[in-house]
Amino acid sequence: MNALHVNENLTLEYKKTIMTVVALLSVYIVWGSTYLGIKIAIETFPPFLMAGIRFLIAGALLYGFVVVKEKKHPKLIEWRDTTIIGTLLLLGGNGLVVIAEKTIPSSIAAIVIATVPLWMIVIAWLLKSQTRPNRSTLIGTLIGFVGVVILMFPSQQTHLHFDTFGLLLTLLAAILWSLGSIYSQKAILPTSVMLSTAMQMLSGGLVLIIVATLFGEWQQFHIEMLSSRSLFAVAYLVFIGSLVGFSAYVWLLKNVSPYLASTYAFVNPMVALFLGYFFADEVLSVKALIATVLIISAVVMITLSKAKKRSHK
Repeated sequence: MNALHVNENLTLEYKKTIMTVVALLSVYIVWGSTYLGIKIAIETFPPFLMAGIRFLIAGALLYGFVVVKEKKHPKLIEWRDTTIIGTLLLLGGNGLVVIAEKTIPSSIAAIVIATVPLWMIVIAWLLKSQTRPNRSTLIGTLIGFVGVVILMFPSQQTHLHFDTFGLLLTLLAAILWSLGSIYSQKAILPTSVMLSTAMQMLSGGLVLIIVATLFGEWQQFHIEMLSSRSLFAVAYLVFIGSLVGFSAYVWLLKNVSPYLASTYAFVNPMVALFLGYFFADEVLSVKALIATVLIISAVVMITLSKAKKRSHK
């Protein structure tokens, strides 16, 4: 009986290891590829409208699945807070990236968004919601912002210079995503993580549609003008980017260390960088590579510092 019990435990551990590897690869590759997906989708889709349609469909599918499976119905106050978070994350964090990718490479957008952990530390410190960061965190934050400055710094060579407005929009997107993430820590949300996320996608998607309407994007939207590549990209963003990627991330949060789960933040930019180079003819410049190394190194340093601090508690 003991030998049988040991074998069952080994089998369960083996299955969990396989599932962990599959889930990590899903988050690494899928979320890293969404930047290229956005770039292709907005070739013929108006940007805010595309993002709104993406999240409304994904949110409706996930919401229906969760309500049927878990038989849970959210309260009005939970809708209020998920709407605030959805607006900050999806209109601010994602919507601005979609607009920015009209003028900057998808890989550069991914590199700038990798600064989210740095902004979260700065904002949390300014709001006095956490104590003063330790030395490793401060050094990591400084290194990360040096990487951003390198990206922003003007270059004499056209292929090394990126649209300043697009970069600023992406920086603002990273800041708003950080604000939404910080707000979510104290918000009144459903106990079900999947239900909360479905509500955020529904409310954020609706806000994106409203903004698209205010910007007159419906007048720019012509079904006959949509390319098959853009339609495929939107479908990919809905079913693979939002549903598969998110499901894998939720599973990781429940089954592995949050620090292992958060490693997507420094893998996604590398995936986006090489996908943009091979499939979108984006320039793989030395400037972008230096900035990538600095920003990813900063995120790794901060992540390891947090893990070490947690282990000593």
